[in-house]
Amino acid sequence: MIDKNVMGKFSDVFFASDFDHTLTGQDNALRERNIEAIRYFISEGGIFTVASGRSIPLFRRRVAPVPVNAPCILYNGAACYDYRDETLYYAHPLPDFALDIVHEAQRLDPTLCVEIQGVENHYVFGHNARRDAFLKGEGFTPVHVTDSVPKPWIKIAVCAVMGKDVLRPDFSPEEIAHFDAVRQALDSFCAGRCYVTRSMPYIIEIGNPNCSKGSAARALADRYERKILVCAGDAPNDIPMLDEADFAFVPADCDEELRNMPYMEAAPCGEGAIADAVEKLGKML
Repeated sequence: MIDKNVMGKFSDVFFASDFDHTLTGQDNALRERNIEAIRYFISEGGIFTVASGRSIPLFRRRVAPVPVNAPCILYNGAACYDYRDETLYYAHPLPDFALDIVHEAQRLDPTLCVEIQGVENHYVFGHNARRDAFLKGEGFTPVHVTDSVPKPWIKIAVCAVMGKDVLRPDFSPEEIAHFDAVRQALDSFCAGRCYVTRSMPYIIEIGNPNCSKGSAARALADRYERKILVCAGDAPNDIPMLDEADFAFVPADCDEELRNMPYMEAAPCGEGAIADAVEKLGKML
């Protein structure tokens, strides 16, 4: 519950932040400076939540230390879930032709790992040992499949074989060009029937075309009767949210695609990008 009697500098503000490499550093660890800044933001009447491409199970372990006081936006806006009382407010599944996307990705590159993200678990076509290790480290083990996958499907993640660094692998220019060609081919294959975006250099994300972090963040801001929407993110899948925001922040070390866009620059993610954004916001309001 939001105490409407708490008035302060941020009483008109709803802040939605991406998680990976925005609220965390490049090493995937939360920064205490950010946590302290969020607590201050909330104490001054603000509402804070996370807007992530992560699924419900993939974010469950990571949300605990984050002082959110609103439901979380997940699957790039395709679902809204409140971990505080385990309430699923909505989930927008992929269209019925989603299995065709899996087959097309496998046709384009048989080495790709294609991950179907549901409400309860992830179901994986193909094998990627490093991705499996990452998911296990996040608190759950995906189910490897060859045909049947339980519905609903909320999001598809197409993962390239990763290099030595699980978080930020080094790809050759040829590998980058190849994976970008796969993304473009999948975008053409979906032809507006699904959105196709990139959340990391080696992950393509595909979801319901009527959903985005931006529309979900604005809807939550309206629900809580907040006039000002502030958003922060570092990757291409954050662009709809950043474009929707009244104030948009990106870490100084964000994805190259965002660096020439008209967003406000915050500190690098490893140095407390959200804390810096809260500080800058306080001076502007």
